[in-house]
Amino acid sequence: MRRVCPFAFLTITQPEYHWCMSNVYNRPGRWMRPVWLLFGLAILAAFLLAAFIFVKPLRSFAETQSYLNRQGAAMKPGFRYELWAMDQAPRYSLVVTVDPENGIARGEMTVQYFHSGQSPVSELAFRLLPNAQAVYGGGLLSIERITQDGLDLLASISEDQSTLWVSLPQPLSFGDSAAIRMEFTSQAPFNSTQGYGIFNQSSEMLTLAGWYPILAVYRDGWIVPTFPTVGDAIMAETSLYDVQITLPQGYQLVSTGTVISRKTGDSSQVRWHIKSGPVREFAAAISNKFEVRERTVSGTVLRSYTLPAENPVTGPDECLKMMEDAFRVYQQRFGPYPYKELEMVEAAVNIGGFEFSGMVYVDDELRTNGQASDYRYLLAHELAHQWWYGLVGNNTIQEPWLDEAHAAYAAVIYLEQVDGPEAGEALIQRWESNPGLREPGQPPVNSSALDFSDWTAYRDSIYTHGALFIDQLRKEMGDEAFFRFLLRYQEEYRYQIATSDDYFKLAEEI
Repeated sequence: MRRVCPFAFLTITQPEYHWCMSNVYNRPGRWMRPVWLLFGLAILAAFLLAAFIFVKPLRSFAETQSYLNRQGAAMKPGFRYELWAMDQAPRYSLVVTVDPENGIARGEMTVQYFHSGQSPVSELAFRLLPNAQAVYGGGLLSIERITQDGLDLLASISEDQSTLWVSLPQPLSFGDSAAIRMEFTSQAPFNSTQGYGIFNQSSEMLTLAGWYPILAVYRDGWIVPTFPTVGDAIMAETSLYDVQITLPQGYQLVSTGTVISRKTGDSSQVRWHIKSGPVREFAAAISNKFEVRERTVSGTVLRSYTLPAENPVTGPDECLKMMEDAFRVYQQRFGPYPYKELEMVEAAVNIGGFEFSGMVYVDDELRTNGQASDYRYLLAHELAHQWWYGLVGNNTIQEPWLDEAHAAYAAVIYLEQVDGPEAGEALIQRWESNPGLREPGQPPVNSSALDFSDWTAYRDSIYTHGALFIDQLRKEMGDEAFFRFLLRYQEEYRYQIATSDDYFKLAEEI
């Protein structure tokens, strides 16, 4: 039987093992062969170790870049590079079937969270916004199952059913990530008299705001304040969404992001596939009655989705022209809008309007039966939230003035640019007359939404007194410095969550 020398098997084969061993040590130069062989094995081991250490991260890097590139479908070409800094942003994947006739959205969500805190976390916090009755008005969001890598996870829920705590098998340290899968059902109320009408089913449409579990914001701990009775309840990090929604044929889906495909199945169902780009949340409106108009401005498609109306005070074409004018002004004064689409949807919103990433709701009654000037102001206000809330985030519960006061004052800037300085000044004078300047003892501009229980007091302090404060700041700084400040504020805190301290510190630097 022939045997292979264990030290020199790459170069020689001898019939007897002892012969191999004797030759290794006795013949001239043969003693070097095991040394070289061991050296070669060491290099091979080092190579395999390097492959283990570097190949997986390189593969992960390539997968991340591919994912970010696909998200670019929602961005204008000149802004897709901004996605390169989004590798640690939360990633949502939703696959959902929606029944518009019964107001039900049912499906699954996978969210990948990247931990950036210095202290480890052993649980994740999700906000179940439809269960916050004051804002969402009688809706329900229920969670059926929560898993990670196929294993069921333990979870607990707050007493008011609005915050879900998911326990992790292993704590996450800085730089770690976890992908959590949830099965959920969202039920919108029918013509609810509670809430704002932003999560609601009616005979004309289904509005879906905050309809899925949303990660809370983490800042040295999860920020999960009580939901206010007035104001906004949505506070979220800039995130990336990949959403598939299946609807019956004949329905129009309007949503955050850009539709990249629509596929019709055998059962008369249509699957809409949407990429969001970097956004705060994902909202939608669904109807088979929309009348659509659009025009393109600076590479962004502006669309208005109105409901049929006879002899409306403001016609659909006028509405689209208002959108265009405001959009042009805000791009000039606040900075460029990076997304390919911006949409306005008419809905039964009993507080007038509401903002979301890439879209706004505006009350349909205001356009058809209200004052044209009120409709114009409201549309300008809600569109401005694409910059103040959408691009530059803030704590909408604790510091709502940062987005609401700026959106209110944006209407002044819009009127100045379109109708002349006197139009903007007329709005300021109207506010100074009603509700009037802030009096001692009234809530300060930087009050929390939790300090209020009715909309009148909230609007007077946060919107109107806040806008008057910004007007005073503008007069003290001068127009050139003031608008330079707004541009820089937007640039420095784009896709972030700014605070009042950030705002005033930057203003002092200008």
